[in-house]
Amino acid sequence: MAAIYSGIHVKLKSSRTPWADKLKLARFAWISPQCVLPNKEQVLFDWTSHALTCYYGKKAELPLSVVEGLWAYLDDILHSKKLQKALSQGKALSLRLALAQVGVLFRSEWERLYYYLTSFAF
Repeated sequence: MAAIYSGIHVKLKSSRTPWADKLKLARFAWISPQCVLPNKEQVLFDWTSHALTCYYGKKAELPLSVVEGLWAYLDDILHSKKLQKALSQGKALSLRLALAQVGVLFRSEWERLYYYLTSFAF
């Protein structure tokens, strides 16, 4: 069965794969026990963080819907029982410094937008 899902990592990295398909594929890979990727948790986390750091580092242009989808997917990964189980079994998940910096940037952008929008008296 695992042979059916071979090449997922290649499809995620391919510029020919549409972003909507990449997000669906990544979600499927995360939840499916039939999708076998060595170090699956780290691979999918790295793919997501790389896409986000490329977007915020102005190295890639992505539609806002894709960026929102990446953030939602990252949130799903970080709050999943699957990740909690893997961590409790002694697996480690490496966080790139660039992603932490993006998280701070993303938060500050939303805070500025919130402040801007709430400064108007309606």
